[in-house]
Amino acid sequence: MMEDLLKELDLNYTLRLLKDMISINSIVGNEGEMAEFIKNELEALGLKCIAVEVERGRPNIYSKLTGKTTGNKINFNGHTDTIPIVDGWETDPFDPVIKDGKLFGLGVCDMKTGIACTLNMLRAFVESEHSFNGELSFSGVVDEEGFGKGAKAMLASEYGKVDAIVLGEPYSGDELKPIPLGITGKILYEILVKGKAAHAFRPNFGINAIEELGKILANLNKLNFQNHPKFGKGNYSTLKIEGGYEIYSVTVPSFARMEVNRLLIPGETVQSAIDDMKNLIHSLNLSAEVTVNLKPPRYEAYIDDQNHPIFQVFDSVYRTVMGKAPLYEYTIGITDANIFAGEGQIPCLHLGPHQEVAHQKNEYVPMDCLEPLSTMYSLIAVNFLK
Repeated sequence: MMEDLLKELDLNYTLRLLKDMISINSIVGNEGEMAEFIKNELEALGLKCIAVEVERGRPNIYSKLTGKTTGNKINFNGHTDTIPIVDGWETDPFDPVIKDGKLFGLGVCDMKTGIACTLNMLRAFVESEHSFNGELSFSGVVDEEGFGKGAKAMLASEYGKVDAIVLGEPYSGDELKPIPLGITGKILYEILVKGKAAHAFRPNFGINAIEELGKILANLNKLNFQNHPKFGKGNYSTLKIEGGYEIYSVTVPSFARMEVNRLLIPGETVQSAIDDMKNLIHSLNLSAEVTVNLKPPRYEAYIDDQNHPIFQVFDSVYRTVMGKAPLYEYTIGITDANIFAGEGQIPCLHLGPHQEVAHQKNEYVPMDCLEPLSTMYSLIAVNFLK
């Protein structure tokens, strides 16, 4: 039975899907056409597929196969959006090009290859009529490169009620991209400083909001970052500062604001990070009134249990297909797993193409990764759904 399923994997089918998907502009916010393409492909396989709008014109796509009896539920997930085009492309980002054993195109690595290989796996299940227990589902979600709205919507749906999720993100389990066993979280502080206007020739009659904000900025290095044995310490980066006149005026500015990104490690929470910033500001004895808010996006840090069945199954499958043990790490970054695992407590396995270029010009994947990736997806599903 296993051999019958694997025989149905079709590299030409995968490559056709991938080329078609590259030709579709699905830059974040514009996922509608990509979602429709995936829906049509799933329905052509005979699968029931639903589209649920997260925002107007931005639907999540869901589909599932049900086994002969109850059992584990596994979802294979991909995000349908890509980053915007960056400068320096040597080819048309929406025109798939094969050169030197590599397939080039926007989103090919992050993460249209993961989706194409997942659909190849689903096709093999359908064509082979492979028998299994439990539930095998697919989700294509919007907005991963934005605010994670698609993943949040999925988590609140029936498709978020699963035992494990496989994300087709470009983590290949080798030295370049080890498999994450946990990922950092993040928040975005919005710090509002309210001073007092006065004539700038008599600044002593006012409270300069910009200068008060500057005192906060100069002391951000005093934030209390915890140390984690796997992740080390978190960090911060000031992303934006605003204040002062829009039209020239010799006036002490009464308002200023800044946005500060803060990386969270497991053990730190959103509330502990807010309290830390408030404590720092309080210690500065400022004259201005300061408010600490949060802006989206925010993501919880998480750690997966390496002994969970999804990782045990994956480890065995990887050794069988790749002929070596996979590598693991605790990762600085953000994926939809911060929502699925960080908020939903669903174990998440990242597994996708070998990555050398993502979020950069001339994005590509090695052609020789397509077949083993489809095989690993298939074997993971088979063994998790026994």
